[in-house]
Amino acid sequence: MPEVHRRRAAGTPVVSRPWAAADIARTAPVIEALIIADAVARSGFDIHEAIGHMGHWPGVTRARWVAEHADPRAESPLETLGRFTCLQFDLPLPVCNAWVGENDPEYRVDGLWPHHRAVFEADGAVKYDNRHDAARIVARQGEREWRLRRLGLDVVRFGWDLAVRNRDELAQRFAVLLRDNAQNERPIRWWKHVPGTGAVEPEPEDWPSPGPSGIVLPGGWDR
Repeated sequence: MPEVHRRRAAGTPVVSRPWAAADIARTAPVIEALIIADAVARSGFDIHEAIGHMGHWPGVTRARWVAEHADPRAESPLETLGRFTCLQFDLPLPVCNAWVGENDPEYRVDGLWPHHRAVFEADGAVKYDNRHDAARIVARQGEREWRLRRLGLDVVRFGWDLAVRNRDELAQRFAVLLRDNAQNERPIRWWKHVPGTGAVEPEPEDWPSPGPSGIVLPGGWDR
């Protein structure tokens, strides 16, 4: 292991976050590996560099796939699972954490299909569990969704149960949403989220394809 990826924490030998993510990507199911890779990429680390030191190690092809498809814009495991559902079932890929608004950035959505004017929102139970203000959160959520629909966006929500235990049903809901909002000649206006900066105009390469991703999962991805 390269010295740059070695650490000591309270006297205990440990490895760097990108090395740990790369090693997990070699050996763990792709879903778990992608969740970790998203988090590490979001922290600004280069997983590709760590994988470059692994040569012909077992599982390195899988690790390269995970690094290639990690998205630093995903901010939670549930958002990653929503995006992975699109990869698994060959659906158009959404933009993670895009901003939308009538004239200026107003709302940041978990996943946006700009060509279809459609949105997914990942609802983690932690948002509501044991919260004295849960009713207020639900009310704000309803107001937010009303405003998103006023912008011309269709919205689908999902939680852990669908994303973990019933992704085929989640994929069907995504597919119906996209079918009912067929590619629009005028995509919704959106802004890319840059951590520490906020909303910026997207570059041409930031726009997702309106068609199926065409991305093939690595063999044995679920084990």
